[in-house]
Amino acid sequence: MEIIISIGAKISEYTVEPIGRQMGYLFHYKSNVENLRIQIQNLKCAKDKLQHSIDDAKKNGEEIEADVLHWLSRVDRMISQHTDCFVINEGQANMRCLSGQFLDLGSRYRLSRKAKKMAAEVGTAIQAAGGFNKVSYLPILQSIFEVKGYVAFQSRMSTFKRIMETLRNPNFDTIGVYGMGGVGKTMLCKEVAKQVKGQLLFSKVVMVTVSQTPNLENIQQEVAEKLGLNLNEKSIPARADRLRHRLRQEKKILILLTSRSQDVLWNDMGVEQTFLVGVLSFSEATNLFNTIVADTIKNPSIQPLAIEIVKECAGLPIAIATVANALKNKSLPVWNNALQELRISTPTNIKGMHEKVYSSIKLSFDSSKSREAKSLLVLCSLFHEDANIDIEHLLRQGTGWGLFKGVTKLEDARNKVVTLVEDLKTCCLLLDGDYSCCVKMHDVIRDVTISIASRDRHMHNFGSVAELEECIMDIDFRESTAISLSATDRNCHLPERLEIPKVKLFCMSSRSRPFWNLFMRFYDGAPYYRDLTIPNHFFQEMKELRVLELINICLRPLPSSFSFFENLQTLCLWYCDIGEVTIIGELKNLKILDLSGSNIEELPKEIGQLTRLRLLDLKYCSKLKVIRPNIISIIACT
Repeated sequence: MEIIISIGAKISEYTVEPIGRQMGYLFHYKSNVENLRIQIQNLKCAKDKLQHSIDDAKKNGEEIEADVLHWLSRVDRMISQHTDCFVINEGQANMRCLSGQFLDLGSRYRLSRKAKKMAAEVGTAIQAAGGFNKVSYLPILQSIFEVKGYVAFQSRMSTFKRIMETLRNPNFDTIGVYGMGGVGKTMLCKEVAKQVKGQLLFSKVVMVTVSQTPNLENIQQEVAEKLGLNLNEKSIPARADRLRHRLRQEKKILILLTSRSQDVLWNDMGVEQTFLVGVLSFSEATNLFNTIVADTIKNPSIQPLAIEIVKECAGLPIAIATVANALKNKSLPVWNNALQELRISTPTNIKGMHEKVYSSIKLSFDSSKSREAKSLLVLCSLFHEDANIDIEHLLRQGTGWGLFKGVTKLEDARNKVVTLVEDLKTCCLLLDGDYSCCVKMHDVIRDVTISIASRDRHMHNFGSVAELEECIMDIDFRESTAISLSATDRNCHLPERLEIPKVKLFCMSSRSRPFWNLFMRFYDGAPYYRDLTIPNHFFQEMKELRVLELINICLRPLPSSFSFFENLQTLCLWYCDIGEVTIIGELKNLKILDLSGSNIEELPKEIGQLTRLRLLDLKYCSKLKVIRPNIISIIACT
């Protein structure tokens, strides 16, 4: 009898329970399908949330992690499968068969079973969406191997061959290239980098521009950036040790240094092998000029003018390129005027620059019909030398400065910036940056633009607080409309107040070359805050200020003179040590508030009083724990 009972139990286990489970798919058809629909909706929300982070990362020039891309692909398949199997085929399950007497039970069974299985998979995918440590990463710079517009001029071939021959010697891993500003040093070095990589002479190549007054911290940081290394050490020797350790990890690294001065390479940088890049021959200069102006040179009346203009460019590629682009497709009177301007232009005393370069670049600057393009170029000159200038940074500055007349939406302003940048690139006044979201400015273009901005617009760059203090007593200093200050001096103290009543833009950084220069978005380490403090009344005489940027500054507490900023429209406190910020709520005209990377812990309710705010950026605020209720919704509704 026990055997019979045991056999019966087994039969029940293998027949009744499975049958009950299968019947359950029919009985719970509606709940299974509805549960899947809800899960799919939750999955779409999770995807949208993740997509926002992905979009931000792409704007920053970052690459998306492989597991994130795999998740997105998997989710897209799930959503598509749900549409195909349920949205389209659900009608089949509701159809009746046998003259309308019965529902199509077969279709209901299949869909219910599939819905239950798929809901479990979707739930797993939703859970995985919250498990990504990061969605993106910053690739190590590779742009030095992308040589656009390189021309193998015969006059350069001997120099190029000597460089390549030297680099085949295993004893040399650092060389210097020098020559006048705008002569083509960078372009030649990029071609060298491309060739040595292609010939497997070096595993990595790092190229650095050395200024007339080298700053070792800057140079160390630039090398580190291009090796994907974060330097958190404060002292130059400690940073050097970190760099040496990193360099030993590579099979072989080539360091290419460019400068306008051979003495700088020899004496300051200790480079043994240096190579001079000279000017182009007249025939090479003429061919380059004619190539750029294209069909315009076919006009017989223009040809003799072209010869004279090429002579004025003195064989300097940057002068030739900027002038040729300014004259391309222009009429004869414009060409006549250009030649006259080149001949009478008064050169400025810019060290290491040929006088003809100034006049040619000024001609290109003046030829731009767009006031906005000129102003944007001037803004770019306020960044440090060889900076990767972020498009989003220009958007924030330009919006606050009032550059985009008649533009009310940030997206429209962003499109305007991109358009202006492309126009300036076409004129050879801006270059592609090392990241897709950035642009660069040739150091010669920057020097000339700084000269123009200082003389005509009272916009000034100061490399130190000491340099600023030297100019404070100058009567023209009070006329300043924009100030960019690198407060890098050791044990420096800011003046109690700056009397610059007309200033509209003020930028100050505690590092001469902040390595989070692309909005600090590529910085992963912890910032250090300088002991530099801002006196309470420092900003009191800046009542016209519209843009204020402070980078890596201790702001505990915020200076009381913040309350004088009635016209302030853009406030950026990047990687600043911030305490109480309720005073910011008094800045009624503020449109952009960017606290990226700061250690702010609480966003007070007073921020909700900023009814004109269009952008609030809290990226990398890792210590932010409290956002007062309704602040975001109040801002979003304004």
